[in-house]
Amino acid sequence: MEYVKFGNSGMQVSRLCLGFMDLPNRVEEDEAIGVVHEAIEHGINFIDCADAYGHGHAEEVLGQALQGRRDEVVIATKFWVQMGKGPNTGGCSRLHIMQAVEDSLRRLQTDHIDLYMLHHPDPKTPVEETLSTLDALVRQGKVRYVGVSNHYAWQMAHMLGVSALHNWEPIVSIQCRYNILDRVIENETVPFCQRFNIATMTYGPLCGGLLTGLYRRDQPLPEGARYQRAEGAWQQEFDENLFDVLEQLQQIADGYGIELTDLAYAWLLAKPYVTSVIMGGSRAAHYQALWDVAEVEIDAADIQRIDKLSEVRRYRPFVNQDIVQGAPLALNWW
Repeated sequence: MEYVKFGNSGMQVSRLCLGFMDLPNRVEEDEAIGVVHEAIEHGINFIDCADAYGHGHAEEVLGQALQGRRDEVVIATKFWVQMGKGPNTGGCSRLHIMQAVEDSLRRLQTDHIDLYMLHHPDPKTPVEETLSTLDALVRQGKVRYVGVSNHYAWQMAHMLGVSALHNWEPIVSIQCRYNILDRVIENETVPFCQRFNIATMTYGPLCGGLLTGLYRRDQPLPEGARYQRAEGAWQQEFDENLFDVLEQLQQIADGYGIELTDLAYAWLLAKPYVTSVIMGGSRAAHYQALWDVAEVEIDAADIQRIDKLSEVRRYRPFVNQDIVQGAPLALNWW
């Protein structure tokens, strides 16, 4: 397993990050815990979670899995999602963050979180309030580094500027959706992260299952597949261009004697601006098929070929981010 420096921090993380969203909420706890242990044995030292995953259940299972092995991994988790019925049980206010971090620490059975992230922007809370609170958590030792997820480049730029102005702990990372079929972050997010050395964690490597090789032209959608259950914008994925791209990708994968899923991961790992690729799955077998995917090598010419045939996929709306406005003005901050 290759380890890389995590943006502007001195922390080293594995190129593959174990995504702990679906698995602990879809299988028995023992099976999910087994996957965590297997990941560690295969050199993965980076695990991504969130309080929202299973409404805290994923963090609880991860906490159980890491008993006696806490120091072997970097734990990343997130806050923002509404976790209770009251008006202050979500968002990025100081009131919610201070409660959310204590809840996550308890569920994870640890005294610190290595990377604590805003799951989404909060258009109701001044960014000064959010950043000053996160800075305090770092100073208290409850959090090591702070980052964001599902933010636009300009939102991150605002946060870096405010942090610098007040000498607060700056964000060190962004977690965002990126794959061969969804390349919108290349337009602004990637150049921004390269310029300011922001670590880039990418999720959705298989584009919700489209890059598994199970979707074929003029054939019914796979039974139980995510896109079979989806409506609206998700269904718009299915056009002739999509299947043109999928068929050519399958040809490239066949040429290497690998699965389409392996090609999708190899393409991401070949991008120097991708710090770590978050592995997803709802069954243990989904992860077990990928333990050695970091060793798959694709010729530079084929990487460029994939870039060219999927170029149109750069120009599309952001997925999973409807919050386009910024934080409100903090009129009491100078």
